[in-house]
Amino acid sequence: MNKDRVKKVLVALIVFLVAIQIFQPRRTNPPAVPSRSLTAHVHVPEEVYSALIHSCGDCHSSQTHWPWYSHVAPLSWVITDDVNEGRRHMNFEDWEAQEDPKQANDRLVDICEEIKKQGMPPFSYRLVHKDIRLKPQEIASICSWSQAFRANPVGSGRQP
Repeated sequence: MNKDRVKKVLVALIVFLVAIQIFQPRRTNPPAVPSRSLTAHVHVPEEVYSALIHSCGDCHSSQTHWPWYSHVAPLSWVITDDVNEGRRHMNFEDWEAQEDPKQANDRLVDICEEIKKQGMPPFSYRLVHKDIRLKPQEIASICSWSQAFRANPVGSGRQP
């Protein structure tokens, strides 16, 4: 490849990267309605809720912190899609969006497994946000709380 061709490819790449900045997704933080939140429906110890919001809240709540790079395409597209998918799957501030009590209960039980197998937070998120890593004590607290829903499902009248 000669130098002129390399220059043309680099200029085309730069023009492309600048042009795609026009197409920005909506980064939202919907208003939270306290009566729809997880804590309005299920007893969550303060230390558990604090750890969940700290480590999972950017994708599973309406309190997303949008870093500077979430405004740069094509990263903005991926990050916004990840946040929207996380909120659709489970939003601590819109717990009423769960389709049924069994689904809600299953999601609570699965929290421990997801954290232990490091399925959540995703590797790409942990790579950039090293400060969100859960401490062993936090994992133990979350798992103890989460696994109590196996024996006492949501809606059984016996809250863990």
